[in-house]
Amino acid sequence: MSFTARTIDTRNATMALVAPGFIEQRFKPGVSLDRVGFEENRLVRHELGGYGPYVMLSFFPEGIDFDLAVTSKDHFEPERGHSGLIALALIASDAMGVTIGKLYFSYFPPHFPARVFKEEASAREWLEQYRPA
Repeated sequence: MSFTARTIDTRNATMALVAPGFIEQRFKPGVSLDRVGFEENRLVRHELGGYGPYVMLSFFPEGIDFDLAVTSKDHFEPERGHSGLIALALIASDAMGVTIGKLYFSYFPPHFPARVFKEEASAREWLEQYRPA
């Protein structure tokens, strides 16, 4: 079975299926994250990963800007039981990103393992334990 990598740009992120069962989401510097953008990314994630299973590595750039409304909605709730996403690692390069990520996951615990990291190597190592074979 052959694998073809795919990349799709949204207005606030570049999302790529980089290996079977492995999506990378890189939020673009200088954009503001909002609910509309999160929904667009969710749809692209489904397009790339289908019904899975797959893991996702997400990158917040330093100084990420966001609409406060983003933190008041469970963005994973509509797909509970209907998504192939089985683990999410978020890499935040500054204290604000780490705080936003941890706060969000504490208010809206996802139905899959999710963690916030400062270092990419640690995030990748953690995520590999969940990656489908």
